[in-house]
Amino acid sequence: MQAAGLGWIAMLAAPGASYPALIVPLVLAGVGVSMAMPAAQNAVLSSVAVTEMGKASGVFNMGRLLGGMFTIALLVAVFSANGAVDSPAHFSFGFATAMMVAAGLSLAGAFVGLWLPARRAVAAAPMPDANNDRLSLSTD
Repeated sequence: MQAAGLGWIAMLAAPGASYPALIVPLVLAGVGVSMAMPAAQNAVLSSVAVTEMGKASGVFNMGRLLGGMFTIALLVAVFSANGAVDSPAHFSFGFATAMMVAAGLSLAGAFVGLWLPARRAVAAAPMPDANNDRLSLSTD
C-alpha cells in the first residue's frame, strides 16, 4: 500500500497539482507504512527468546532509524541529480523521480518480506511459581 501511494504521488507530481488530489495517495501510503511497521517489529520480536527481546528490540529500532536516515539521504541525492528548486517544473521532476525511487524501495521491502522464514516456536523461559516467589510473613 505504501508503494502504491508513493507511486501515485509520483504520477501526480506536477506544478499544477492540487492538494485535494494528494489526499487519497497520502492516506494510502500512510496506512501502508502504519501496517508494515508493527508487522516487522512483531516478526523480529517473535523470532527471539523472551530473554533476548530487549536486545532484539534495540537492534530493530536502530536498523529502522539507520534505514530511514540512509533512505532520506538517497532520496535527496536522487532529487539533486534530477531536479532543482529554480523552477516548479524542475522541482516537480526531481520530486517525482525521488518518489518513484521511494515507491520502488517500498515494493522491494514488501517482496523481501515474502522470503522471511516461517515463524518458529521459541522456547519460553519457565514461569516462576507464584507461591515460591512471595515473601513469607509469619505471624508466629
